[in-house]
Amino acid sequence: MDLDQEQGRAIKTSRPLDQLKVALVHDYLTQYGGAERVLLALHDLVPTAPVFSSVADREALPAESAQWDVRETRLSGIPASKKIHRGLIPLYPKVFRDLRDDLAGFDVVIADSSAWAHHAGVSDATALVCYCHSPARFLYGDATYLGPAGLPFGVRHAADLAFAGLRRSDRRAAARVDRYVANSRNVAARIARVYGRRVTVVYPPIDVDRFAGGAGEPAEWFAVVSRLVPHKRIDLAVKAARRYGFRLKVAGTGRNEADLRRIAGPTVEFLGDVDDDGIAQVMRECRALLLPGMEDFGMTAVEAQAAGRPVIAFRGGGALESVLPGVTGLLFEAQTVESLSEAVRHFETVAWDPAAARANAARFGPERFRAEMLEEIEAGIAARRRAMNGASDALGE
Repeated sequence: MDLDQEQGRAIKTSRPLDQLKVALVHDYLTQYGGAERVLLALHDLVPTAPVFSSVADREALPAESAQWDVRETRLSGIPASKKIHRGLIPLYPKVFRDLRDDLAGFDVVIADSSAWAHHAGVSDATALVCYCHSPARFLYGDATYLGPAGLPFGVRHAADLAFAGLRRSDRRAAARVDRYVANSRNVAARIARVYGRRVTVVYPPIDVDRFAGGAGEPAEWFAVVSRLVPHKRIDLAVKAARRYGFRLKVAGTGRNEADLRRIAGPTVEFLGDVDDDGIAQVMRECRALLLPGMEDFGMTAVEAQAAGRPVIAFRGGGALESVLPGVTGLLFEAQTVESLSEAVRHFETVAWDPAAARANAARFGPERFRAEMLEEIEAGIAARRRAMNGASDALGE
């Protein structure tokens, strides 16, 4: 396609979003977590959009996605790719770049990215908007992500050297994105540091109505709702419950579950994989939600507040943006059992107002997400149009 044709395509994107050809790109559909909830909301904006993903496990996705047009990359042909996808790291940049032919003809591509989706290969005329949950934390040596994994120093150092080429590729991919949107100020600062890009923050959509109906007298137990992986630091909550004897219910599964069960005491109950209705019930009944990890944003913190429950969270990451200290929860200072336990003890001395928690959660509702994302997509289209016009001017046309 020559430049005149490309520019013509770009100019046409002044049409409303529902008149454009839009595609969604997601890293991998192998679990149902915060990023996938955002993908659901993005798909609601453009229900006819196909979803491109490196690999997809339909059984891991909610029923709402059953009718989606999901298109996997050639990685899906690798035996057991859905289980070993984390071991395929060196392949992702090229796999997503190779989507260029598949994405030809789309006016807008929206990448929902925690690592790789922003590498999607697009033509010069296609606007690329990235909703970024974080630049790949393992790629840039994030200590709060890698430290809890317990990798020996030599292994971490070797991995850092091996990732140097991937980081260069990652930054090149980031430079092609027309519009970056971060899920929190925390992630916006990380994007600025890693990619040198100024970004807008659009908080993830929280279905606050789904958690309404609680806030009666709480039960006698605290709750954790999380994937059970090392960087979530669920071990702190489990150890604190064992040491100080408070009741804790843990909802979720993950590769760290066996280790957590081994260190748990009799006051800790593991609920396993809990569906959305069950999670809402846990949020409504618990005394408070414990959030001991450094979250990029932390959707569960808002969900608990939507149910009228306070949050006890580590003072860092997205919790600084979603929890009002002393009003809708407490922030503890250090990721230690002692610091978390001290916060739990202090929690008992405060009279918590469920209405204040619900009012704070209302700031993060889906209507706000929809309106703000539509604005950001339009801004991405405008940025692509300017880039095309600039290219045309540079050629003297």
